[in-house]
Amino acid sequence: MSSPRPVGPSRFGLVAALYYDPSSVGGVAVALLMGTHGLFGLPVDLPLLAVGFCGASLVYAADRGWGTAPEDRINRPERVAWSQSHRDWLTIETGGLLALGGALLPYLEWETLLCTAGLGSVAALHVWPWDGSRPVLIGLAKPGAIAATWAAGGALLPFVEAGAPIGAETLFFVGYRTLFILPNLLLADWEDRGGDSEAGLAPWATRWTLPGVRWGATGGLVVAALGAMGWAAVAATPVLVGIDALGLLLMGAMVWGWNLSRPRNAFLADLIVAWPLIPALAAWMIV
Repeated sequence: MSSPRPVGPSRFGLVAALYYDPSSVGGVAVALLMGTHGLFGLPVDLPLLAVGFCGASLVYAADRGWGTAPEDRINRPERVAWSQSHRDWLTIETGGLLALGGALLPYLEWETLLCTAGLGSVAALHVWPWDGSRPVLIGLAKPGAIAATWAAGGALLPFVEAGAPIGAETLFFVGYRTLFILPNLLLADWEDRGGDSEAGLAPWATRWTLPGVRWGATGGLVVAALGAMGWAAVAATPVLVGIDALGLLLMGAMVWGWNLSRPRNAFLADLIVAWPLIPALAAWMIV
């Protein structure tokens, strides 16, 4: 049995909060939503952004903050230690997220609420222990479904809320975003394979080498880059597509250069997923 990674004093303080607090994941959700607003010229919807922030934060609070998954004690002991030492804060934070998100739900269109419920069901498959066992999503279905859910939420919900038509370009965008997000999850799963295996999760990553995972992730990024080139050729604002596609290069650098078992690197990898905020800001500057 492999020993847990040592827990150092860095688990306390502001930096540790950035690494382990679930609200940082909510910020990534906001960045993905804003990226769609900027790229497609959709009106920014503040209730949607706030509910997206609250929803993503709550899902990850349930999974990472309040959850007691045995593999986390092996894979992420620093995060477990921080969560246990900040129970009072997590209680206040969870209550605030529930209150804010619940108060703003009536301001969303019912179609948006239905789509949000559908996306939430995928999160439930990942977080909720069904029949007293571990979640339903296992193997490569886990990172694939999580990446597709993040991509669909960030790409589709702004269209649904704005009442804009969802056509072929939008569906392409969902696939593009999925390929952008997926490497983060693949590398994280590979780093966590030891604890996942000891917890009886039968992880897919135990059958893959690190170079194999990296090349697989890179192949997806190359496909996304080729798609971005075609998209830029027909897009109304190709410069924004080009700025967004720079995130693929950053993700590729992460794939080949970082060990995501380190909290700092995992946090920076999440910041790369939040890259769509940059083309959104560029879009507003152009306008």
